[in-house]
Amino acid sequence: MSYQIVDPADLDTGRGPHPAASPFEKRVGEALGITAFGLYQIELPAGEETVPHDHRDDHAEDAYAILSGHGWVVVDGEETPVEPGQYIAVTVESSRHLRAGRDGLAFVAVCATPPA
Repeated sequence: MSYQIVDPADLDTGRGPHPAASPFEKRVGEALGITAFGLYQIELPAGEETVPHDHRDDHAEDAYAILSGHGWVVVDGEETPVEPGQYIAVTVESSRHLRAGRDGLAFVAVCATPPA
């Protein structure tokens, strides 16, 4: 097959291998057969959050794209509001997690270790 389409609405939620795995993630990359990087859609209900983590050990880089809702990215304890249309990158040594506001928060997370 030359391409594959996945609708996240058709995927089960559950914890994956990422250090920030949450019960609210959908492993889109796995469903597409992507192995070069992790690709997840996370749909946090109001007040829920991902697991605080950093990437000091594995040197992986994370990027997040906010799809809907509102909330905060918390980096080294500092909360910054996020909203749809924003992209976020956090350095590997910084602790980070995302927290949903009262409307919930949906975002895409991409995680990859740069080539040596």
